[in-house]
Amino acid sequence: MENRWNDADAPRSDLELRAYTSRLIGIDPALVLHGGGNTSVKTEVEDVFGETVEAIFVKASGFDLARMWTEGFTGLALAPLLRLAELERLSDPDMVREVKRTQFEPSAANASIEAIVHAVIPHKFVDHSHADAILTLSNSALPGSIWSELFGSSVAVLPYVKPGFDLALQIKAFRDEGGFEGCDGLILENHGLFTFSDDARAAYDRHIELVDIAERHLRDRYGDLAPEDAPAQDALTLARVRKAVGHLAGTAVLSRPSCAVPAEVAGPLAGMARHGTVTPEHVIHNKPFPALIGDDIAADLATFAEDYQAYFDRAADPSLERLPLHPHWAVFADGAIRSFAPNLKRAQVSADVARTTARALLYARETGGWQGLSEDDLRGLEYWELEQAKLKKQPRDPELSGKVAVVTGAASGIGLATARRLNARGAVVVGFDINPDTPAILDGPGLAGKIVDATDDAATRAALDGIVQEFGGLDIVVCNAGTFPAGQHVADLDDATWSRSMALNLDAHMKLARAAIPLLEHGFDPAIVFMASRNVTAPGPGAAAYSVAKAGLTQLMRVLALELAPLGIRVNALHPDAVFDTGLWTAEALERSAARYGMSVADYKARNLLKAEITSDDIANAVLACVGATLRVTTGAQIPVDGGNDRVI
Repeated sequence: MENRWNDADAPRSDLELRAYTSRLIGIDPALVLHGGGNTSVKTEVEDVFGETVEAIFVKASGFDLARMWTEGFTGLALAPLLRLAELERLSDPDMVREVKRTQFEPSAANASIEAIVHAVIPHKFVDHSHADAILTLSNSALPGSIWSELFGSSVAVLPYVKPGFDLALQIKAFRDEGGFEGCDGLILENHGLFTFSDDARAAYDRHIELVDIAERHLRDRYGDLAPEDAPAQDALTLARVRKAVGHLAGTAVLSRPSCAVPAEVAGPLAGMARHGTVTPEHVIHNKPFPALIGDDIAADLATFAEDYQAYFDRAADPSLERLPLHPHWAVFADGAIRSFAPNLKRAQVSADVARTTARALLYARETGGWQGLSEDDLRGLEYWELEQAKLKKQPRDPELSGKVAVVTGAASGIGLATARRLNARGAVVVGFDINPDTPAILDGPGLAGKIVDATDDAATRAALDGIVQEFGGLDIVVCNAGTFPAGQHVADLDDATWSRSMALNLDAHMKLARAAIPLLEHGFDPAIVFMASRNVTAPGPGAAAYSVAKAGLTQLMRVLALELAPLGIRVNALHPDAVFDTGLWTAEALERSAARYGMSVADYKARNLLKAEITSDDIANAVLACVGATLRVTTGAQIPVDGGNDRVI
């Protein structure tokens, strides 16, 4: 375990120092994952009357230790928190309300549910993590003496109790019994590690030291048992699994690769996972156990759903509302492990938690077994009133969340606008383009670019396979790549120009559709959109190579609409015109076209009936309508996006 402290970086003030060491903890995934853990500092503040008040700044709910600074801490009056700890009982909603009352800034985010816990620990700086190595030992079948053997007498160990007020009472009782005297570390079984000191560096150093001891013990005694990276799997199988999981979830889901274990370990590992999560919050991310998927996908997922329903029913609590029956992660018979979630962030969190779980369980096989939280404890956390309240407050996912889209010709113009628009509406979008800067142009959360020659069938198939490996399937294909060749009358048209136009403007789209159809068959509300042209319905002289290719593309769309409707795949075409902010329209091409009509460039740009400026964003909006709910029952349509053209009308 690396100690990341650097004197040159360490600030001076209490709160900035607290933020600094919190980041050091948060950036190490072996200590916390995705917002886990919490830290605090006790200090003094001056109130509006100029009086000094004892305060505690606690990590706020929803913030990530790895990324936040001082804004991620909520300031609370210390005295009333300590009074709350004197109560014999306090319901969860009452605890949240009363802690909120102690905030100096009423509009600040709620402090961690462990705010009272931090308050009763009698030290200035308190660090709390869910360190993998500590929890691997805590959940193992090793004897309790392992702690004293490793850490000596200065580290205390307490049995698991539910986070929140119950934990605060436990820590207070430990304090009142003198437990913190001579103690510089506190292990909560099945939960995590606390270290504390009146010096920020001392608390952090001790935290790293204890975790390092645990890591070294595991590595020296049992070896490095980290799981392997996830292998490539059959793309159609992944698409089928994703669709079946989404059916149970009642919504589109993404599937992310997590890791892999040896095939002979897959079944036993999935079985051990039924005996508790690594740390309590993991049940929120990944449910109490994974699915085990073999050759019969439907039967295996039905088994998971039945098991989860039975787990829920054993609560015998009519006030609870069951969560969806889909697994959040699955162990495949070949040892591959993947996650499932309705958006990319949650899918990645689940994948990371699954990897941490797999590593801990691999060690558990060597230490004699796994004994995590009981089913009652897990269910109590998964259906905890406070956690359910968080879920209800989450904003509704955008329209295309959980969906995967491919856009060709995506590095500029219509393709780039479309990729960005679909991504803004929640889809994971991968853009194909021959532009070598494509990966840099399309780079953001759920937005990626691949250098792909659309005319290369093998490259296209490989790129689609890679998308399925990364996200589980395919739902939307926007065939946009194209070129506008130099104007030539047919009498002067050379074979090379004709062939190039057919290869990119027609053949490439057939190849992409052909490769995508088997995947789209297992997609969510699958749709294909072909970018045709106004030239299909109103061609002009000198554009035969382009117009004929686009006409063929439109005819391909019509045939596919007939062929794919039984599979639920919508296929439509857009006919843009006068969209000049695209890579097709160089200044020279624009001048050529204007001259062909005997017009100035300015008049040529405004030649539609509405005299409207048509942009790539307008076309992107039309694509969104075709692939989203707006035109959910439309297929085989040719939709003009041209401002109105008298020849077409």
